[in-house]
Amino acid sequence: MKATSGTEDAEIRPDLYVVARFLEKLIAKGGVRRKTELQMAVGLNFNVYTKYLRWLEDKTLVRTEEKDERSKFVSITPKGLETYRTLVGWIREVVGSP
Repeated sequence: MKATSGTEDAEIRPDLYVVARFLEKLIAKGGVRRKTELQMAVGLNFNVYTKYLRWLEDKTLVRTEEKDERSKFVSITPKGLETYRTLVGWIREVVGSP
């Protein structure tokens, strides 16, 4: 994920393929996954994963829920589902599917 300036708090420009992968991995499991399971599914190191997760939460595409001290879940929001459909449709139309 790239920052638009040299500061930590700058708005980031995420890789849209990574955003789509995050949302796809949630959809594949019924819209909800444990945080650690999602990190492994998207295949990012912890620091990068955390930045993407925070960005997705800020954009209200996902939400994090803490059931208890040991159970933290990430779920896709209706906006996240619609964003996924739009993003994947655009990628298929413009870039093509493999």
